[in-house]
Amino acid sequence: YLNDLFENDFNNIFKLLPSFYQRVQERRDGVGACVVNATPGSFYGRLFPNNYIHFFQSSYSLHWLSQTPEELIKGAKPLNKGNIYITTTSSPIVFKAYLEQFQRDFSFFLKSRSDELKVGGIMVLTFQGREKAHEITHPLVVIGMLLKDMILEGLVEETKLDSFNLPIYFPTMEEVREVIEAEGSFTLQTLKTFKLGWDANLQDEVNGSLLDSKIRGEFIAKSIRVVFEPILTVEFGNEIMDELFSRFATKISQLIEFEALEYTNLVMSMGKA
Repeated sequence: YLNDLFENDFNNIFKLLPSFYQRVQERRDGVGACVVNATPGSFYGRLFPNNYIHFFQSSYSLHWLSQTPEELIKGAKPLNKGNIYITTTSSPIVFKAYLEQFQRDFSFFLKSRSDELKVGGIMVLTFQGREKAHEITHPLVVIGMLLKDMILEGLVEETKLDSFNLPIYFPTMEEVREVIEAEGSFTLQTLKTFKLGWDANLQDEVNGSLLDSKIRGEFIAKSIRVVFEPILTVEFGNEIMDELFSRFATKISQLIEFEALEYTNLVMSMGKA
């Protein structure tokens, strides 16, 4: 079963299924039939009947929250002024609001999947996190800095930046462990972190070309743009996107000369308790 939000167009995936089924047939070596279905809906809620699924796997999804923390959007005064995500300048209130939203969402996710898993069922999750409580190293921080520069140049309205906060959170390993243990539906079997460069898989794209900082910066900019441009466009308009990500590529090409730009990823396996 494949899952995504209702707005997702599954048609492109379905068009790839005949060739996928053909490869399965060629390699199956006694493996039973493989059938692919799509189940639209938010994973922060029920998707399947009770005691129905043997194995769940989620990859790079659960750092997305169900919504921006209400505390950041309901007041007249912006609490995370000048930022689109948590930064080292964000107040403890902002950190707390994001953490509590993650705790609510992740707990609800665990409860929903537990109801749907058969007894003895397994779940494997991978998503972005961070290593230390106040360690904030992510492309989103760079995008926020560039948007502030564009405010000074009159290209972006300050009120739009002050009122915008991405519905995303990168938890620490301990924050994840605490939610799993508090929710109680699963027995945690493995919980680890691993690093992945912002320009991971670039070698596959350049066919042996020299990987200078400019090429790496442009590659990272393209990968970030694919993910975040739709949500940024809604808030700031399509007109600034080319300029924003051009500046982003330049900034990243400078940063990558002096520091290792890496994502911290969390991977965990758990069984239904």
